[in-house]
Amino acid sequence: MSISFFRNNRQILSLMGLLSITSIFGSTLVTTLVITWQSVLYSLSISDWVWLFAASTLTMALALTPSTLIALISGYFLGWSAFFFIIISYPASSVIGYTVGKKLDRGKLMSTLPHDSKIHLILNELQHRHQWPLVILTRISPILPFSLMNLVLPAIGVRLHIFLIAGFAGMIPRTLFALWIGMQARDLVTLLTTPTQGNLSVILMLVISVFSVGGLLYIAQKASSAIMMTKAGLNEGGCKTDG
Repeated sequence: MSISFFRNNRQILSLMGLLSITSIFGSTLVTTLVITWQSVLYSLSISDWVWLFAASTLTMALALTPSTLIALISGYFLGWSAFFFIIISYPASSVIGYTVGKKLDRGKLMSTLPHDSKIHLILNELQHRHQWPLVILTRISPILPFSLMNLVLPAIGVRLHIFLIAGFAGMIPRTLFALWIGMQARDLVTLLTTPTQGNLSVILMLVISVFSVGGLLYIAQKASSAIMMTKAGLNEGGCKTDG
């Protein structure tokens, strides 16, 4: 990629880098606060939790609190009832992230990539033919940060309704898994420091990771094959015309 690409997209690329850093500090801060104030959290009313989830909507959108961490904590304190709060806060956070990503990018990320480059062609193919599986797989993946995908997916042209519906569908397995881990934990400190405690948790995490990464590689390969077939068709058509 040329220097001009980074210069033209410095705002959104800088924010992506910043989000990766703030997520680490945010996780550490929230973990410390939750462990320190866990006795207070036990005594909170439902209305208090409503306010906390409203705050988490903003902190998730700003990458201050990873979505998985929110699910772990809420699962530990609220059990399955936390799911009803999450299905509201997650989409709301996604809308905020999507809006920010769109305003910062304004279509520059795709337009500044060389149009004949392989990455541009693949992203363009994904944008037009594979938006649904792309969004679902990125949301299922436990290794792709929620807030970072809020910026990346709009920047490559994913439409809002697909972003929300497919994103919600992809987040459900990951969220239920995190809630379940939180509910199974016997100690808050152990949960927040080693969230994948136990063999079953590790196996499930590996399965989800392999499935999501494998799926993303598959649709990327499918997009690449479609591009090659299109080019071959154009070349063949050109040769026939010349003949």
